[in-house]
Amino acid sequence: MREAQRGRPLLLVAHPGHELVVHTWLRRARPRVLVLTDGSGREGVPRLERTTAVLAAAGASPGPLYGRYPDAAVYEWILDADASFFVGLAQELAKEMSADDVIEVVGDSAEGYNPIHDAFRLTVNAAVEIARKTSGAEIASYDFPLFGRPGPKEDDAEGTLRIALDADDEDAKRSAAVGYSELAREMEWSIEHYGEESFTVEWLRPIHAGAGEYLAPQSPPIYERYGDFLRQSNQLERVIRYEHLLAIAQALGDAARHA
Repeated sequence: MREAQRGRPLLLVAHPGHELVVHTWLRRARPRVLVLTDGSGREGVPRLERTTAVLAAAGASPGPLYGRYPDAAVYEWILDADASFFVGLAQELAKEMSADDVIEVVGDSAEGYNPIHDAFRLTVNAAVEIARKTSGAEIASYDFPLFGRPGPKEDDAEGTLRIALDADDEDAKRSAAVGYSELAREMEWSIEHYGEESFTVEWLRPIHAGAGEYLAPQSPPIYERYGDFLRQSNQLERVIRYEHLLAIAQALGDAARHA
């Protein structure tokens, strides 16, 4: 793996626990880690302490944005299409990238599964573009799949970084995953669908989308279908739609263009 020439790389994830997907990169790059929410979800139980332990063991460190918001609050901002929150956050992240002279940013991807994941990816994309404009730095930006098949994006292998794990890496990743009991179901799902590749190779995929670009991976996105299910079973009053995310994306694109 190449190392960032200046500053420490940044890992930006929507929820605590996502760092497990790139655990070996985390151990090798030792980035500063920014986490949007506390991982409290719909149940309201935070899980940030687990991530703090993972980072400490890996030699990484928390950044200034670290579990600052409960999931419920971010869901409401998305439902209200509150673009001002996400634009302000993108500007804050851009300043962080510029101040630390960061040239490499890694984050989780927008896959249409969880609207917070998608909204944060859109925010990170805008932040990178703003930082590039305001600092003049050539910031490389990558994502990694949480639910999709590990590997390069379809028809786009150029620039993808493949990180092969050795035996020590695999042991460390499994130990971190086993210790993160709150995500046991997600780990089982990943192994069931993609086999041991989840623990033998990590992929960082280059971001080509510009700020403001947002195409739903499925139509309707899975988060819409799940939201409809929750509403029909009287567990939810309002459902996040693709249009909510699209409005936020467009505002982020405007902010980046006028940076």
